[in-house]
Amino acid sequence: MENVVENAPEVSVVIPVRNGARTIVQQLDALAAQRTSRRFEVLVADNGSDDGTAGVVQEWARGRAADVRVVDASHRAGSNVARNAGTAAARAEKVLICDADDEVDAGWLDALAEGLDRADGVGGTLERVKLNDEYIRRWGPPGGQTGIVKQLGYLPRPIGANCGFRRSVWESLGGFNEDYVRGGPETEFYWRLQLAGFSLLDVPEAVVHYRMRAELKASVKQMYIWGRQSPMLYRDFRPRGMTFDAKESLDRWVYFLRLVKRSGRGPRDRLEALRQGGYRLGRLVGSVKYRVVFF
Repeated sequence: MENVVENAPEVSVVIPVRNGARTIVQQLDALAAQRTSRRFEVLVADNGSDDGTAGVVQEWARGRAADVRVVDASHRAGSNVARNAGTAAARAEKVLICDADDEVDAGWLDALAEGLDRADGVGGTLERVKLNDEYIRRWGPPGGQTGIVKQLGYLPRPIGANCGFRRSVWESLGGFNEDYVRGGPETEFYWRLQLAGFSLLDVPEAVVHYRMRAELKASVKQMYIWGRQSPMLYRDFRPRGMTFDAKESLDRWVYFLRLVKRSGRGPRDRLEALRQGGYRLGRLVGSVKYRVVFF
């Protein structure tokens, strides 16, 4: 599978995308404006878009010196499918991942690339102010979030919208698990990375301006999907030491019920109650689907 060749770029940036025509130019502009002397390529892994995403990318690249390619990743739905297709086409050892609807900060590429000089996997920070108005920011954590956060009481992982890894590590792990389709599917990959003895580094200075879901319904659905995937992770990693903390789960349910009780006091509590309700429902549905107790 070796694809790193002489005179290849030092960094490959993979953008998994499905129907990103409205926003991807903003991300490509941000990548073109990187403060870096490193040679890099951009691979847009198109996961079956039907809105003309590929044409938008090709039109943007026409007449520019930027090394941008569209990679066909339409054979199966899923962001991990696109990540694998893009990485397989990458010519660099250092692979960075960002999303089509966000905007990388000017120092993003250099910060993560330097991190990969010291570690096998990296993650950066999400900033939620630039691309979201005040109302939308109400249904998310204030400020930013570091990319390397412990998940479900088990192991840390970076955010899929702002992460990277060495291509040789991706190869040795067999790539991203394509059975994980949505809801932070990169978690499974980065947990396996650590369990295989590879290192993971937090690079908080690598900033991505993150675009939140613009409608409450979409935000609640996103929380539901995250919740539904959690029991799948538990099913797969329970043999490797992942545990279910019943007390923590009960505390979270109590917190949710208190939010419901307070939801009449103001929009912030109502929004958070709806989002947490979506997540708790997802955990219940996932527990049934994957036949585990992880509610």
